[in-house]
Amino acid sequence: MVGTTWRADTTAYLLRRRQEFPPEIRHSHPAIPMNYTIEATGQKVRTAAGEFSDCLRVKGVALLRLFADPVNGWKDMPLTTLEWYCKGVGLVRVERSEPANSTFLMGGTQTLDLVSWQ
Repeated sequence: MVGTTWRADTTAYLLRRRQEFPPEIRHSHPAIPMNYTIEATGQKVRTAAGEFSDCLRVKGVALLRLFADPVNGWKDMPLTTLEWYCKGVGLVRVERSEPANSTFLMGGTQTLDLVSWQ
């Protein structure tokens, strides 16, 4: 049902430190609470595995407080995920966004699509 919400842990998949070891943030922050919401139902999604209908779109949002750099200090870094689940198939697409543009941190976006099915 649209508007349904829940919380589950995630981690930072794309955020990295530029000059520390290990560079991956997930090693120091393995469990970040993310709030999920069903945003839409009846969605159509096209992937390399085909076109799917009767899908629902889920959005997840989290904030991770990190030291960005000496000028900006501590900042809440947004972690956002969009996921499409299709009836009879399951998860067919994930879009992850973890932006960062500071002296100490870098981030990015990544899309994962289903490439084959059945």
